[in-house]
Amino acid sequence: MQVTRFGKKMKKCSAGSWDKEAKKVVGCDYVEWINGTSEPLDETCPKCGEKLVLFTTANGKKMKKCSTSGWDREAKKATGCDYVLWLRAGQTVSDNGEEFLPPEE
Repeated sequence: MQVTRFGKKMKKCSAGSWDKEAKKVVGCDYVEWINGTSEPLDETCPKCGEKLVLFTTANGKKMKKCSTSGWDREAKKATGCDYVLWLRAGQTVSDNGEEFLPPEE
């Protein structure tokens, strides 16, 4: 895996190289850009009741978001539920404040 000068991550073929004189790729030109990853969670969305997913951006930031959310490229508009909860650095998925509540009797 390699990182560009702009911080984007990619996988590329090790057999490819750049010809400076011809200004083109020589050999294998395979490149796969690494985008965010999603993991399903056992929590429901407080807005619509659907399942939440843990989404990790390409830069490593994490957020809980509704599984119905998406992006319409043609209309350049968000689709589905708009619930998003960004997690702070070091915060885990299960941090919901319950450890600070008094015990129930």
